[in-house]
Amino acid sequence: MTDPNSPSSPSEGLVSARAVARRRKPLLGKFLLILAALLGLASIIMATQVSWSELSDARAAMRKRMENETPHRFLVPGKASFEFPAGRIFVSYLTDTEFAETRYLAPTELVFELVITDAEGALVDVEVEPTQRANLQSSRPGRPAAAVLVGSAVLPAKGTYTFDLTLGPRESSRAVADVFVINNTEVAALESAFAPLLGFFCSGGGGLFLALLGGISLWMERRTAAAIAAMQAGVTAAPPAGAPPNSREY
Repeated sequence: MTDPNSPSSPSEGLVSARAVARRRKPLLGKFLLILAALLGLASIIMATQVSWSELSDARAAMRKRMENETPHRFLVPGKASFEFPAGRIFVSYLTDTEFAETRYLAPTELVFELVITDAEGALVDVEVEPTQRANLQSSRPGRPAAAVLVGSAVLPAKGTYTFDLTLGPRESSRAVADVFVINNTEVAALESAFAPLLGFFCSGGGGLFLALLGGISLWMERRTAAAIAAMQAGVTAAPPAGAPPNSREY
């Protein structure tokens, strides 16, 4: 029979599963949590860089200008000329609106080709975005109305610009086009606030995602370490192969 107080006693080989689990460091989970904390700090810094008052003033000025100025609208297919300051313009057509005492209804699936020229006849580059649309108020209960974006462009200088919208060869419909401009002052105000605002949302969203992923990884690593430690402890505590059933080693 083996002496339990002897140095070769197998009782000294018993390993605590909890102790082994604690010695295994969950590096991946902690690393992800550290990254999440850094992104959270970056989002706080970005939030302090956003000029919220300037952004609010720019939006209020644009809303006031839209309410006071005459809309730049014309029937399409067709063309019209307007005078605009330097800035960015957005051309869309309305699916339900009244123009010249006539109501025009149009589907949202129309595909217009937009051509913009300046006073000298030079073409202005058009950025086509046919999938963008915004919901509008409709005078018909239960029927939606929308402004479907046809394209946008940057006007390099103040002047008169001609807008020509045409439909495909096998399409026929009438609608009202609307041209909206954001001048360079408003563009600069929006761009100065948009960069840190985008950084705030991206950093905050990334931090939340990494925090969730890090918490799950930390939990899984600890569970895995505990399972491995339990298996090791079971192997270490197993009795010798030749030990009798009533012996101390069994």
